[in-house]
Amino acid sequence: MLLFAVGWGANHFVPLLFVYRRELGLDPAHLSILLATYAGGLVPGLLLAGPLSDRLGRRTVALPAATAALIASAILAGSGGSFVGLALGRFVYGLAAGAVMSPGSAWVLELSTAGAGPRRATIAMSAGFGTGPLVSGLLAELAPAPTLTPYLVHLVVLTGALGLALATPDVAPRTRGRPLLRLDLGPGGWRRFAREVAPMAPFVFAFPTIAFAALPSMMPGAFAHPPIAFAGVVAACVLAAGVLVQPIIRRGSPVATARVGLAIGAVGVALGWLAVDRQAPALVLVAAPVLGVAYGTCMTSGLRTIEAIAPAGARGGLAGVYLVLTYVGFLTPYALARATPHTGARGALAIVGAITLAVALGLGLGGRGGDRA
Repeated sequence: MLLFAVGWGANHFVPLLFVYRRELGLDPAHLSILLATYAGGLVPGLLLAGPLSDRLGRRTVALPAATAALIASAILAGSGGSFVGLALGRFVYGLAAGAVMSPGSAWVLELSTAGAGPRRATIAMSAGFGTGPLVSGLLAELAPAPTLTPYLVHLVVLTGALGLALATPDVAPRTRGRPLLRLDLGPGGWRRFAREVAPMAPFVFAFPTIAFAALPSMMPGAFAHPPIAFAGVVAACVLAAGVLVQPIIRRGSPVATARVGLAIGAVGVALGWLAVDRQAPALVLVAAPVLGVAYGTCMTSGLRTIEAIAPAGARGGLAGVYLVLTYVGFLTPYALARATPHTGARGALAIVGAITLAVALGLGLGGRGGDRA
């Protein structure tokens, strides 16, 4: 529940960007700064909280971090008229969210039966990532006080999740005395991570952001008004598909599953290309669940590999490294925007699709029999 609530707050900001642009007169550079401040907090939160939770315990790190997320959401609720307040709130929320996600993911792995943990962690985060934009997008479109009401709802959700987490046991063994950033995987474990996880990881969030951020921006003439609710609906479709695919992907090795996920993602990008070619928002709603299936498949495959190669005392740290790599995918809309003047929107999407297929074909190749954790 804690991963769900923190994921809600991380992603519900996306449709609200259209509101801030309208209410505060922000230009694209200001919106990029708001996204960058979140990432600026997220990366140290992900990298440091995981190893710290390996030493001190998941609860000891995740619960104070979730409390900090609550404070950050309150700052954002009171900053609807201040760009500086929004930037500060997003930085603090990014730091807190990262400090919940890495130990929280490891916590779920350790509380679950073998094989179930990666799916449960993916479902929890995906449900939050999808529900937040949907609810906040609709509230921002239809409810009064669009810069306040979405945060009040999130504060209620996060407070409830904190209450439930207080009653959840911490079962991870402590690793006191080891250096904070040392991850004891062994050479074989690191080789597997480098071959089977790292090349795939950026696509985990590249697929959702293509759907709800890049594609609508590539068809500006198709919307009479800012697509606030539309962005929320697309995000919900993407991440709901990521949840619904979970019962199907439990079979097969993680690397084979990741290849399938990448191939499905290439199909989703192709459908996005068609939506942009025809300037048809309805086709974005067709591409969204395909990209969502790709997201859910890839996310879970990475967590399954971490479960297999990392001992309990290194899972929090490795989960943090993995999530940092996945969040690189949030740069995809920016990369597409920079490439579009040179290649056209369709050309930029075609390049992304080709890279996706190339990574799918090469993922996990070059392994040796001795590569064991």
